[in-house]
Amino acid sequence: MKNNMESSIPLDRRCTMLKYDEAGIWFIDKAEGVLSHPNKESKKGKAVRTILNAEYLFDEECYRWENSLGELQNIYLTHRLDSPTSGIMLACDDHQISVHLKKLFKERLVKKTYYALVRPRGRIKDGIWKDNLKESRENGRIRVSRGNGPEALTRVFTERKASGKYGLAMLRMEPLTGRTHQLRVQCALRGIPIIGDKSYGDFSYNRKISRATKTDRLCLHAAEIEFELKTNNLNKKISSDSPLPRAMGKLMM
Repeated sequence: MKNNMESSIPLDRRCTMLKYDEAGIWFIDKAEGVLSHPNKESKKGKAVRTILNAEYLFDEECYRWENSLGELQNIYLTHRLDSPTSGIMLACDDHQISVHLKKLFKERLVKKTYYALVRPRGRIKDGIWKDNLKESRENGRIRVSRGNGPEALTRVFTERKASGKYGLAMLRMEPLTGRTHQLRVQCALRGIPIIGDKSYGDFSYNRKISRATKTDRLCLHAAEIEFELKTNNLNKKISSDSPLPRAMGKLMM
């Protein structure tokens, strides 16, 4: 199943397949600027870049395409990443496994690790960051701010202290909840917005970095994922990792 399926998956050319698990789980390395799936609001005829070049069924949360033998094939998304964020995404060719994984995400039983580049303005406080965040819409776009919304929790460690030509630090961030724009907003609230963030960032500094390095991306990467899969037939730990993008590594030099 794996070999036939993998050869036919219409993956975007900037994305790669990291790993396949026999449970029917695909680990996709999504490039920055690529959508996890099309937006319902996207205008017809407008070209959008998604992880798969295939029809997306919103009700079923899956991509569907026809292989070279004329057979219909599906891949079900279990979660998503914002377009500017790169890194690991999970998808399944087994619908029941997909449902099970979504339950694990909802119950906070999936460990996710992200790396983010920031410019410190003093000591960064490691530990659990807690914020109540609320969503609103401005000019049709989602905007998140501190308010009376649900609690966002993130475990944060300083992976690398400020160094290099631009004095950037690297944070290791493990979200314990899954709020919209959670990591980006929590960094911004502490005065250390993620480099390249076009919604919550330091726009003038972003322009400076972009002009000097030709790097114009959100420096947030989903690097590791780990969970325990327990079903009637399976009981195993599954994990995968994605290397830090070269563009982010260069900014630390």
